[in-house]
Amino acid sequence: MYAFEHSGVLPDVVVLSKAIGGGLPLAVVVYHERLDVWKPGAHSGTFRGNQMAMTAGLATMRFIQENRLPEYAQTMGRLLLQELNALQTQHPCIGEVRGRGLMLGIEIVNPNTLDATGHPAADPALARSLQAACLREGLIIELGGRHGAVIRLLPPLNITAAQATRVLEILASVFAAWAPAASQHVCHV
Repeated sequence: MYAFEHSGVLPDVVVLSKAIGGGLPLAVVVYHERLDVWKPGAHSGTFRGNQMAMTAGLATMRFIQENRLPEYAQTMGRLLLQELNALQTQHPCIGEVRGRGLMLGIEIVNPNTLDATGHPAADPALARSLQAACLREGLIIELGGRHGAVIRLLPPLNITAAQATRVLEILASVFAAWAPAASQHVCHV
């Protein structure tokens, strides 16, 4: 259910927000009772004490568990990652492809320029151009990572196979349009 579970780490505190509320404002802090030193009313926050949001959060957690969305996200993430790795072999401006579950990243690089570590340099300008091209095709993506040159794919946990296929089609089309000289190992903007 949580990324830390894949690393063997047991955190002291887990903070959950945004999606946990099922569309309503909600944030949750989970910790062992030995850490509960708060007096009643001593802690505050803008997302606490809202019974409707708490009910929506409980319904969200039930839906996630009952529909086994973490397992589904792993399966869909593996499929997307496999296809993104195939896309990487066709376009040298795609550096590392990485992710866990449905949290995926596509590093955009300039294959003709090396950074201080000897790896292809990040290409934030190309990443922004690709982001704009995706938006024109109806795909909203975020940029992050090294120098803002990592395309972040963060689809909902219940993305359908058809939706995932459409995301991949748009990405393939955008990369093909922006990198027509891939066989020459050059990405053009």
